[in-house]
Amino acid sequence: MRRFLITCVAILVVLFSAMGVESLIMGDHNSILRQTLTSPVKQFIDGSRINSNQVVVAVDAQIDPYMQRTYFKATIDAIDKTVRDADKFLVLKFLDRETISDMLADGEIDFLISESDFYASLAFEDKIKAIAMLWRAQAKSPSYSAASTIVVNAENEKIYTLTDIATGSYRVAATSSDSFAGFTIAKEPFAEKNLSWQAAFKNIVFTSNRNPLEVLNAVKTGTADVGIVPACFIEQVMIRNQAHLSDYRVINPQPVTEMACQHSTNAYPSLMVSYRNGVDSNYILDMTNALLGLKLPFGTTWSMPENTRELYDLMYHLRIGPYNNVTYSAIYRTFSENRTIFITAIFLIVAGFFYNLIISVEVASRTKALKRALAEKDRISKQQEQTNEYISRLERTGIVGQMSSMIAHELKQPLATVSNYSRGLLRRIERGSADKDTIVKILKEIEYHTERANDIVDHVRSYAKPHEVKREEHDLRDIVAKTVATFEKSGRTTVPVIVEGERRALVEADDWEIELALLNLLKNSADAFTEIHPAMRDEDEDVIRIRIEDHEETWWIRVIDNAKLVDESFTEQFFQKLETTKAHGLGLGLSIVSSLAERHAGRVWAEPNPGRGVIVTIELPKYQPIEEKI
Repeated sequence: MRRFLITCVAILVVLFSAMGVESLIMGDHNSILRQTLTSPVKQFIDGSRINSNQVVVAVDAQIDPYMQRTYFKATIDAIDKTVRDADKFLVLKFLDRETISDMLADGEIDFLISESDFYASLAFEDKIKAIAMLWRAQAKSPSYSAASTIVVNAENEKIYTLTDIATGSYRVAATSSDSFAGFTIAKEPFAEKNLSWQAAFKNIVFTSNRNPLEVLNAVKTGTADVGIVPACFIEQVMIRNQAHLSDYRVINPQPVTEMACQHSTNAYPSLMVSYRNGVDSNYILDMTNALLGLKLPFGTTWSMPENTRELYDLMYHLRIGPYNNVTYSAIYRTFSENRTIFITAIFLIVAGFFYNLIISVEVASRTKALKRALAEKDRISKQQEQTNEYISRLERTGIVGQMSSMIAHELKQPLATVSNYSRGLLRRIERGSADKDTIVKILKEIEYHTERANDIVDHVRSYAKPHEVKREEHDLRDIVAKTVATFEKSGRTTVPVIVEGERRALVEADDWEIELALLNLLKNSADAFTEIHPAMRDEDEDVIRIRIEDHEETWWIRVIDNAKLVDESFTEQFFQKLETTKAHGLGLGLSIVSSLAERHAGRVWAEPNPGRGVIVTIELPKYQPIEEKI
């Protein structure tokens, strides 16, 4: 649940972060995410502003008049026919660029005919998209249909290069300050050569009616030293015999590979037809079909739009259009041209951050759980060590008691020998028949057997301290429960231990010794399971049972396992001292159990368990209160 909530929050943050970053760079009108979220509302608002029966076509007022006269009639006629065929009517508006930009933002314009520099500025803001480019017959492709031609009088002996013009000492004539091919593009070669176009054109004069022919006449008559006209204009007026190329000298002439007419600058796209985002796709398709292949004067046609990257490079070098603020514009342009990549990157970065956050939270949680598990494991391990040490102490102490019984016979022999030698020596002395050699010999024998007894006692004392038996009233059920808990904590086996039988069974005993006896039996049962081949075991059926049974004057504590298959000859060896059925046993465990049972006036025996395993039974007298004993 926690991971799900974190993931949901991460998705929301990623969405709004990407939208915020994109809106910050692109602006509210240009944000893909914002447009997606607001498009239904926007369409409703736009629908109320525009008459659904009209198609609004705006014309950029900065297009040179001679371009309008040359190409517009056939173009407008084709557009009007297409609109009428769709049962609409055409609204044609000649507007300044600021008005066009505002009306596009408000959705009041459907199509736009403009110079390519204005198109680039609007497309940079993602307000419009192109459907056609003007393609001159002299141009290699639509992308090379506009350039500037810088000319001087053919007889001028002072001006030969751009550097000469950049001195600012000459009069310059051009059609208009906002003419793209007639002035703007002419700045490009100066900027490219690191010359100041501002200085070169500080003495510029613009014609009154924006007619390039007036510029040529001014240069020819000497009214101006330098003239700027759109490329291919001289060749067009030569056809009408209004000017002759021989009267002029072209400054900074360019190869004719891209444009087959005289020009002084690189070539760029010329007029463009574009549509506003959100226009009906059927209108766009009809408009495209009407324009493509349309025949215009001088072999010019409308063509499919091509890459405008070089146009943006021009605007960047001249710091115009969207590049007035070059730092912001560079970011804007890069983001605009690679919008999908940037949005994807933003999503991936923010998603990666939250993924790392989720992973970090999960790792921290798992690490904390692992630390707890390791701490619990260490605690259990220490508890097992302590339990095993406790069991070991019990066993060692029990073994001492068993060994004490076992060595009693050994001590009797040297002590009896010493006693016999002492009495014999005493009688010889009393009779006066003890010679020196006999006395020395008897004393040496006494010394030898004394040292032998001393060695036996020292060996037992060095193993452990004597255990003092304390018998008190105890419930066998409690002793068994404590024994099972101790055994399970030791981690000796995974075989379950089940306690069955009487709920209350009182005995008079040393609970420590009974616990030791039961631990030995449980240990033997657990070891019996390890001696069975894994293929022959069914761990789901493995079990050790401790059953307390009531038998008149005694209690039977029976330890039952279902380990390996045995017979009576096998169980008869159990209580023989120093005899064992284990590969590495000492033969002391069951002997200890037998001794402990005997010390409590009880007994112990073993028998095969029907089916598989062994049953070992300890019989102990029931507890009798003092009143009953009396």
